[in-house]
Amino acid sequence: MSRRRGEFEHRTSIFEGAFRAWSHLGGLEPEELENKPSSDLDPLSNPIESDTRLLGKKESKAGSVNPNGTKRRQFPYEPLPRSGLAHPYVQAVLSPWLGPDADNDAIQLGLTTLRTWWQHRRKGESGSAIAALGTDKMKGVVEGYTRHFFTLAHCLIINDKEQPPRTLHAKMKELEKVRGKRKKKHTHGVDGDKMNTMGMGGNGTDAAGILNNPNLSPLERLHIAQQRQLSDGGGINGMGDGMMGAEPLPIINIKNKCVPGKPDLPGIVDKVSRAATQLAHSGGGRGAHPSAVLSSGGGMGGGEDLDSIPIVYISENRDIMIAMSVDGITCAHCVKIVETVLRGCNGNKSPIDGLLDAAADRALNAILIRIDRTINARRIALEAARNLAMVGYTTLAKTMSSIVDKNGNQTRISHDEFDIAFENLGQMNPKDLSDWSDPCSCPD
Repeated sequence: MSRRRGEFEHRTSIFEGAFRAWSHLGGLEPEELENKPSSDLDPLSNPIESDTRLLGKKESKAGSVNPNGTKRRQFPYEPLPRSGLAHPYVQAVLSPWLGPDADNDAIQLGLTTLRTWWQHRRKGESGSAIAALGTDKMKGVVEGYTRHFFTLAHCLIINDKEQPPRTLHAKMKELEKVRGKRKKKHTHGVDGDKMNTMGMGGNGTDAAGILNNPNLSPLERLHIAQQRQLSDGGGINGMGDGMMGAEPLPIINIKNKCVPGKPDLPGIVDKVSRAATQLAHSGGGRGAHPSAVLSSGGGMGGGEDLDSIPIVYISENRDIMIAMSVDGITCAHCVKIVETVLRGCNGNKSPIDGLLDAAADRALNAILIRIDRTINARRIALEAARNLAMVGYTTLAKTMSSIVDKNGNQTRISHDEFDIAFENLGQMNPKDLSDWSDPCSCPD
C-alpha cells in the first residue's frame, strides 16, 4: 500500500508542477515574454495579479482554502498541446515519471493517463491530491517541478517557437495582427514618399521631364529612366557591391537544441538547401559567402587562401573522401543532424552536388565525407561548411599547403597536379607503397 501511495505522490507531483507551469505561462502577456527573462516571470515569486481567466469561475470550497486556513492559489486550466507526444513539453512531463526504459506501449498508456488527469484537474485539485501533496516535503517537490517545467516551457516557446498555451497563443496572434497593420501602414507611407521624391531616376525634376517628353515612346522613356537610376546608384557594379556587403547567412540554429524527436530533419534540410540555392544564384559575387563561413569557423584560410587544399583520402575500395572537424557535436542526435544536413534525408539526393555520403563521430568531433571526384573536394568542403554553419555547427576541413620550398624558393603546386596525384595514389596497390607488415617505428 505504501508503495502505491509513493507512486501516486510521485506521479501527481510531476503532473501538478507541469499543470501550474503551463497555466502560469498561458496567463502572461506576449510583451512580457519578449522583454523579460524567465527569472522575472517565475510562477512562484511573480504570480499573475487579477488573472482574467478566473473571472466568473466558481471555486470549490474544498480546494480554495489550505489546511492552515489561508487562501489557496488557483491555477486556470490550459489545455495540453494537441500534438501530444510530438510536443517536447509533453515528452518532458512523461519522462521523469516513466523513466528512460519505457517502451512504446508504456509511453502511450502514460500519455492517456496524463490527458485524463489533465481533464480532471480542470475542475480543481482533488481531495486526495491536496492531502498527498500538502506536506512540507511534497510542497517543495511540487514547487521544484513547477519552476523546472516553467523554465523549460519558456525556452520552448521563446527560443524554439513551439506551440504555446491556448490563451497565450490567442494573445500572440492578436498582437501579430496589430503589428502587421502598423507595419503595412508605415511601409505604404515610406514607399509613397520615396516615389514622390525619387520618381524613377533619383531626381524628381529629371523624371518629370522624361515622362512628359512627347518625342519619346513610353518604352524609350522607361529605358532612359532605368539607365539614369542605375547611373545614380553607381551602376551594376555598385549594386553588386551593396549586395556583397555584410549580409548575414540565414541561420537555422539548432545547435544544443537537439531534443529527441523534435528537430524536423526533412524541414531543416529543405531550408538549408533553399538558403544555399539563394546564395548561389544571387550573383557572381555571392561565391564569397562560403568563404565567409569558413573564415568565421577557422577553416581553410577563410576560403580565400588558394594555397590550402583539402586532404583527399582514398580507401581500398576506391572511395574518395575528405575529413572535417565539427565543433558542437554533443550527443547522438547531433550526429544525426549533421549527417542529414549534408547527405540529405533517406531516399533523397544530397543538397550538395557531388556529396555521396557522410558519417559523423561524436567522440572525435569529426565527419568523414565521401565525394564523387577529387576535383570537387574544395567546393564540397566549402559548401559543407556553409550548410552546417546555417544550423549552428562550426567546421574545419583537414587541409594541406600547396606551397613547397625548393632551393630556398617557395613554389606553388597547382590544384590540378594535386588532383592527379591523389587519383593516381588511389589506383595503386597499397603493397607497392609500403610493406605494411613491418612493425611501426614511429616515435612515441
